[in-house]
Amino acid sequence: MAQSTGSSLVVPSQFIQAMRDSGYKTLGSAIAELIDNSFEANATKVALTITKAEAKQMLDSQLTICDNGHGMDAATISHALQFGWSSRFNQRDSFGRYGMGLPNASLSHARRVEVWSSTNGRAVHAAHLDVDEVINEKRQSIQPPRQIPVPEFKKACQSDHGTVVSWTKCDRLNDRRYESLVRKLRSELGCLFRYQLWAGKTITLNGEPVAPIDPLFLRSGTNLRGTKPFGPELTYPVTLAENSGRTSTVTVKFSELPVADWHSLSNEEKNAYGIAKRSGISVVRAGREIDRGWFFMGQKRRENYDDWWRCEVRFDADLDEMFGVTHTKQEIRPTEKLIAILTPDMERIGRDLNARARKAFMSVKSDKACRHSEKVAERLDNLIEPPTEAIKAPCNGKPSRRRGGRGRVAGLEYRLDSKKSEKAWFFEPELDGARLTVAVNERHPFFKRSHWGVETNTNNGLQNILELLILAAARAEVTIGKDKTSKLRTQHFRETWSNILATFLS
Repeated sequence: MAQSTGSSLVVPSQFIQAMRDSGYKTLGSAIAELIDNSFEANATKVALTITKAEAKQMLDSQLTICDNGHGMDAATISHALQFGWSSRFNQRDSFGRYGMGLPNASLSHARRVEVWSSTNGRAVHAAHLDVDEVINEKRQSIQPPRQIPVPEFKKACQSDHGTVVSWTKCDRLNDRRYESLVRKLRSELGCLFRYQLWAGKTITLNGEPVAPIDPLFLRSGTNLRGTKPFGPELTYPVTLAENSGRTSTVTVKFSELPVADWHSLSNEEKNAYGIAKRSGISVVRAGREIDRGWFFMGQKRRENYDDWWRCEVRFDADLDEMFGVTHTKQEIRPTEKLIAILTPDMERIGRDLNARARKAFMSVKSDKACRHSEKVAERLDNLIEPPTEAIKAPCNGKPSRRRGGRGRVAGLEYRLDSKKSEKAWFFEPELDGARLTVAVNERHPFFKRSHWGVETNTNNGLQNILELLILAAARAEVTIGKDKTSKLRTQHFRETWSNILATFLS
């Protein structure tokens, strides 16, 4: 009896279509696989270009990514587009592991992917994989690599060595709005690769540098800054295998957002800065974020107050099984053992931070304007020229002006206070960010003669007029005082006016 020759492991025409739906959450998570490969090849520069062009009377989105890594020789590039092939399969000392990233990520958004690569700038080899060719059974395997003219490669790569990956027939990008796609991708890559960018590596998108984004708001980038670390970093040595004696470390850190400084941002700004609806834990594997979600919080449910703190969990690739890292490197499914290790501390700290945010909001609420004059001034301040200091760029993430609904600039906050001073002035303004505090001198004759009701919260007509008079004078002083010289002049006028007023009332 003749022995069966067996069947092919896969049916290529059906397999390649099924792999297109392997589940990349976003365009950024797919492109991240290619950038991982670039950094794996010791690249220091990665350039990404997305264009839309008319091709045969239809729109064709194209994406190209090139790097200055060590490149691939002919033997390597012949395997680069094979599903499951990797020169470093299952190694745990860097980004890659499974050998699925390049073909899988590319075909998730494009019907054709082409790879050019050179190790020395003298010979360039190329290979491609085309979905339509496989479906139509024109190709059942990756064709042998072909040579590309060196000048053509250098025009695309602008380096003597490196790799160029090109996606064409991007049928899953054509319906996307180009401007919003690029804007969202820039933000996503800045967050995913923040550690590499902080380390000095560069990623450009359509010629513009991608800046790092810190979801914890602790480090520099396009994000706001102004949070504080909450407690020291926590470290957990985790055993890699039973009886192996080898461990790897999980690092956890928390940050607390400044409610007092950022609560007055509009909803649009909170969304744009990544404050609102972005609570949760950033999971970083081998220096690259792979997931974000509500992990290791035990029985604690997510609440609105949890928008006001952040957490990051970092680990190396040798803990992939413990974290349940998927082959697309874009989500985790932690084991019960890991959950038991991390949850007790993380849930407790999460509850503490929630309570602190709740308390901070209660304090902010109690600090709102209570005087009728303060409320009137705040309501109408947006009609007045803003002080120079109040329209400067935010410093350390502190918004410079109070915000109204729908992103409207609502002007300054006003507070009237009183204090005893031996100086001659009757009132003294202080502009701090979005708040103008006006202190009235209790020792000045006008304070005593007018029975100034500093602690009275009434809608008394004469008192309101007096308070608005002083608030207006203070507002004029901080508006006119645009530089050191003008500030000294307005201060001198106020002190002189106060002296003359005291003389008239003596």
